[in-house]
Amino acid sequence: MPKNTFKNFSLLLILILGLLTISLPLIVVQAQPPPTGINNPLSANTFTELFFSIADWVAGTAATVAVLMVIIGGIQYMVSGGNEEKVATARKTIQWSLIGLIVILASWGLLQALLGILGITIT
Repeated sequence: MPKNTFKNFSLLLILILGLLTISLPLIVVQAQPPPTGINNPLSANTFTELFFSIADWVAGTAATVAVLMVIIGGIQYMVSGGNEEKVATARKTIQWSLIGLIVILASWGLLQALLGILGITIT
């Protein structure tokens, strides 16, 4: 008899814990006050902040790609095996990647200077 009682008690305990586990998220959701407005999913509050955030992201991504292209050009140069056509291709890859990187950095610097001239602070 005591074995059967322990089995019934453990099943009842598992059932109660299961129901509490399932219902706890519903209790927590009901306990929170309703939202009072629309949340801003962006990190920017004005169009200017949004524009410069996007410009920073684009400049960072483009600079990363330019650096990767310089690395790819270096690998092409190393595996060219003295073949003049492959060496020329590798040099052009490195040259144009560096030119692109300079243009990217110059445009990013120009945007930062423009921010300073206009007195805009981005948080």
